[in-house]
Amino acid sequence: MTSFGPIAEHYDVLMSHVPYDMWVGYYQLLLAQMDVNPRKLLDVCCGTGLVAELLAQEGYEVTGFDLSEPMVQQARAKAAKLGLPLRYEVADAATVDLGETFAGAYSFFDSLNYITEPTSLSKAIGRVARHLEPGGTFVFDVNTAYAFEQRMFDQRERSPKAPIRYKWEGDYDPKSRIIRVSMEFERDGHHFQETHVQRAHTQEEIVQFLNDAGFEEVRAYDSYTLDPPRAKSDRLHYTARRG
Repeated sequence: MTSFGPIAEHYDVLMSHVPYDMWVGYYQLLLAQMDVNPRKLLDVCCGTGLVAELLAQEGYEVTGFDLSEPMVQQARAKAAKLGLPLRYEVADAATVDLGETFAGAYSFFDSLNYITEPTSLSKAIGRVARHLEPGGTFVFDVNTAYAFEQRMFDQRERSPKAPIRYKWEGDYDPKSRIIRVSMEFERDGHHFQETHVQRAHTQEEIVQFLNDAGFEEVRAYDSYTLDPPRAKSDRLHYTARRG
């Protein structure tokens, strides 16, 4: 059972409750805090392109990439249907080379938690830096160990009226900081499963990887606020600027 394979064609329905416009607004707030307004953006681990679509509709030039080919196929199909000039590529964050640079990069919805090897995360952050112009910004979020400890992935939706029904159960190992989430889905009588694996990277690790890649002015926020991280923050947003 893989991650973001069978779920790809159902992903937008599954995420229909997520306030994507709020996420875009918060991203713009963080950019304002950095006193920048980059117009050419890189979407790191873009998924089906939901955030990229909103930004493109606001006049941003966005290129995205993702490891999951089914998710990228969905993103491309939607961009064509919406008539949006979005470029999407299938690529591994640790080795990606798009052959161009951007004024800003972002990665949302705990995408970087899916890179479970610290060395691979370090490489991925380094690849983002290589794709940024000097002074370019990187904004991203991660789930914390607190989120996993609180069993945030233990979720279910069994209502007959729900467009997609699901049951998720997480198995968290505090020693490795890795959680394995078994996911069962049902839609229109079609049943499928996926297993998602994430790691709760520490703040110390993330800051070190950013510094190693040449990023400066690193800041961490309790997500959706401008407050510093708390002991009970279940998600953090980071901002950084390439030196």
